[in-house]
Amino acid sequence: MSAPVIETRQFIAGYERDLPIVNGIDFTLAKGEFVAIFGPNGAGKSTFVKALAGVVPVFGGEAFLNGEPIGGLKPHAILKRGMAFVPQTENIFTTLSIHENLQLAAAPLVRSAQGPAIRRMLDMFPDLARQSGRLAGSLSGGQRQMLAVARALLLEPSVLVLDEPSAGLSPKLVSDVFSTLREISATGVTILLVEQNVRAALRIVERGVVLVDGRLRFDASAEALSSHPDLGALFLGADHASEGAA
Repeated sequence: MSAPVIETRQFIAGYERDLPIVNGIDFTLAKGEFVAIFGPNGAGKSTFVKALAGVVPVFGGEAFLNGEPIGGLKPHAILKRGMAFVPQTENIFTTLSIHENLQLAAAPLVRSAQGPAIRRMLDMFPDLARQSGRLAGSLSGGQRQMLAVARALLLEPSVLVLDEPSAGLSPKLVSDVFSTLREISATGVTILLVEQNVRAALRIVERGVVLVDGRLRFDASAEALSSHPDLGALFLGADHASEGAA
């Protein structure tokens, strides 16, 4: 396996120092991997990725992006180092058009690179290209997620992190979003996503990790997780979920 794109060691994070939600996670994500984070409600899944992205305070341990420490850095600094984060909500500007959303996301690039970067995203997402003048607030849930992902990919990050991209979507839109993510992964982009739709996610990712009570309790290939004899209990944090934990 290649050197980790993301690595954490005894990573601790949350909203209050005395009540951490992430309790000492050791985790690695290799270049080109497509990995999903699962677990029961309140397990710390979203808190973990938000802390990696600089949105939630880090209270202990270490986090590295491409070998450089990022624990406690601000979101813009982490973005500059190559991690793009797509939150579950408020991930687009609803009062702007699709094209204006992309223009805003491209602003950190030098001016000569902005146009080509936007065209590249419109080529990758033809549904957005067909209606680039449309207000983002009028898009369907699936289209909004596509736009959020396009905005994140504009700066060509080394890793794309998504927090529950299928939340609130119909089964058809979930399938569309996941198909797009699989295509993006096939281009070599490293992807880490938090997901509640376990079975759908296991059809597209290579590996899954399970968090329970802010700790990493299980780490296995998607195939191994799919064939687990008691998948439901595993993702609900049953005691036996610790068997085979990383």
